[in-house]
Amino acid sequence: MNHFNPLNSFFFDYKALVYFIALVLEIIILYPLFAFFKWSLLRRLKMPLAERRLIFSNRKKHFDLKYFVDRYSDRNLRIVDGLSRKLLHISTGCWRLLIFNLLIQDTQVSLKVTLLFQVIAVSLFIISYPSNKIFGLAGILYGATSRIRDGIYGRKNIFMAQLSFLSLFPLSLLESAAINNLADSSYLLLFPSLIFFPITIGDALGEIIGTIWGKQKLRVWGVGEINRKSLLGTFSVFMGSLLPLLLIVFFNGLPWEWWLMCLSIALTTTIVELIAPRGTDNFCIPLGNALVCLIFVNGFTAI
Repeated sequence: MNHFNPLNSFFFDYKALVYFIALVLEIIILYPLFAFFKWSLLRRLKMPLAERRLIFSNRKKHFDLKYFVDRYSDRNLRIVDGLSRKLLHISTGCWRLLIFNLLIQDTQVSLKVTLLFQVIAVSLFIISYPSNKIFGLAGILYGATSRIRDGIYGRKNIFMAQLSFLSLFPLSLLESAAINNLADSSYLLLFPSLIFFPITIGDALGEIIGTIWGKQKLRVWGVGEINRKSLLGTFSVFMGSLLPLLLIVFFNGLPWEWWLMCLSIALTTTIVELIAPRGTDNFCIPLGNALVCLIFVNGFTAI
């Protein structure tokens, strides 16, 4: 397998085109679907149309988070935020990993296409950032993803998360280092799942479970008006990260080093998710997990 070459990042072949189309479908199908889902959850709270429009707006004027918390309760707003944003997060993450493992099976293709797609996506987020058209591009991109409890910083939080494409650069270093140390180069295809399943499943379950059943007592810092997490949510991040990784190792019949690596990745994901500023974990978690993989690949030459 060839090493990742930045000069060829935008050269398309058949697999690249298929993967790019799959990523575009996220914007066309999944984002509007979960924006409508969030809109429906707000209607179930008997929220008037004007208030729903305000939540879907850029919130630069007349947005009083305390009013919404007092009227609809902090827990109800957490549930709306957690379900709409993180179910979209799980759907897009699993969709990408499914397409990669079933159709692409080429880390170089996935890196260059995802980089191109994220540059386009970030551009769309920038263009639509100030818009208040709830049924336009802004409503699609920010509808499900902009948390109510982030208040006036809702769009800023998700925009920072979209900059996670920068994490692709350290992942390219992982490929270059791993290919020379792996006993079987086909194992390289497992690393995207090992790196991204924790943030796809673990991070999402942490917010969903912590939102619904956890007590939000852990104060954290980041982009948002309300920045709190729960111990239950943190534990859910760990278990939601570890179990999918162990299943990968089990079904591939891998040796004990891989089990230890999975435990280390799950612990890294949990710690980074807890201490990283809110809005940056889409970058920090894959970077941390990639570094764990590098350590194990370099430490166990027969892995």
